[in-house]
Amino acid sequence: MQSPMILPHTYLTSDFSAPGDARGIPAPSEAKIERRAIVVKGDEVAVHESANGGWKLRTLECTGTVFLGPWKGCEVWALDAESFTGVTGGARVELHNDIRMRSLREIAPALTKRERSLALSAVGMLTWHRDARACARCGSSVKATRHGWSLTCESGHENFPRTDPAVITLVRDTRDRVLLAKNHRFTGGMVSALAGFVEPGEDLEDALKREVHEETGLVVSDLEYFGSQPWPFPRSIMIAFTSRLAEDADTDITLQREELASARWFTREELAKALEKGELRLPPPTSIARSMIEAWRKGRLL
Repeated sequence: MQSPMILPHTYLTSDFSAPGDARGIPAPSEAKIERRAIVVKGDEVAVHESANGGWKLRTLECTGTVFLGPWKGCEVWALDAESFTGVTGGARVELHNDIRMRSLREIAPALTKRERSLALSAVGMLTWHRDARACARCGSSVKATRHGWSLTCESGHENFPRTDPAVITLVRDTRDRVLLAKNHRFTGGMVSALAGFVEPGEDLEDALKREVHEETGLVVSDLEYFGSQPWPFPRSIMIAFTSRLAEDADTDITLQREELASARWFTREELAKALEKGELRLPPPTSIARSMIEAWRKGRLL
């Protein structure tokens, strides 16, 4: 397989470049340094809408719950819009002048790499803070520690953020057709690659093979790593592979009806015609699924 690093990825991902992106430790409170916060509401972040329709992060002059690191000479924090009130409160931030709350899925491609990295951390970490209001070990209340990167309960148990691994694969057959499926949750005719969460005791490869077989009855092999992307909706990382049907495996599909509404094989021509007619649509460009599909359409997968 061609290296994913030279593919024209546009999907949602961070771009770490040491040392400037290192989180480190915030300066002492008395230090004369500007502190700004990325405002988050669910999976939305506060952005500035430019005259030409572009987006850039809009931060407030304050601290927040989670220290994210340096940016443009400032300390950057993550701040939940529902945790503060007043003239910069959640509702007013959304309506104030050129500030808008927009889903990270929507605006991520328009952000710079550093903005995207900070926003990903902000959304993921504040989602964890909202969902982890009690200690996982004893159930007592918790408070933020380590500048928001851990939560410690009254008994001293320290809890750390959780990331759930998920696998996704673009399956191809011997004719280089791809398998695309419609999940019951998808709207507007969207189809995508097969995906699922890794279960305890599984490696990534076994999880992928199990998900494909459970959902379609197909048996795959020849797994090739494609790439990964953070997916803080709410707290996942998606690990992508390409795969092929196992040798002599049947191409007939047996749907898992509880999960999938439909699934079928597509040639490049069939997919192009269906998209042109509006019968189907692909995942958004922020998805690594879309990146795999486009790489296949352009003949960049071995």
